[in-house]
Amino acid sequence: MEIGRLAVVRDGVELGEEQARALWRAFSEHMERSQGDLDGFARDHGFVAARTEHRRGRAVLVVSSSATIPPSVRRSEAPKARPGTAKGRVASIPPMRAAGRK
Repeated sequence: MEIGRLAVVRDGVELGEEQARALWRAFSEHMERSQGDLDGFARDHGFVAARTEHRRGRAVLVVSSSATIPPSVRRSEAPKARPGTAKGRVASIPPMRAAGRK
């Protein structure tokens, strides 16, 4: 069975293909009218939050009806903790000095 290129995850559960297509269609129409208005789309469709992601070659519309969705973080952009710091807390890194300057 072939997996569609569009998916919708609502409150952590992936919707069926027909439901996903219908919601993507509504999302696309809303974005054509109001470019970048994710909050307006969410509000108009009874959600608290909405965002898009790219997962394994698929466009995924992530919506939540009960709580806000934390922003997506790419692994390459995620801050890394230094040894000896609390998990999830990043130690400040001093700025680099230009070569030859003291």
